[in-house]
Amino acid sequence: MFKEMGVKTFYIGKSLDDPQRATVIFQGPENVLYDIFMNPETKPIVEASGHIYAGTKITRWIS
Repeated sequence: MFKEMGVKTFYIGKSLDDPQRATVIFQGPENVLYDIFMNPETKPIVEASGHIYAGTKITRWIS
């Protein structure tokens, strides 16, 4: 799915203190993933993929 949107997984890091937490960094076109993660209509689809919204912090960066 991400490949078709031009999104690449840039980094995945797991917490040493809590194996249920991770840091994931994606690289892709501006706002593509932000719009998906922030849209209430796509929340069930995102959660079905295994994502847990509780504790999620979404930030956007540009280079």
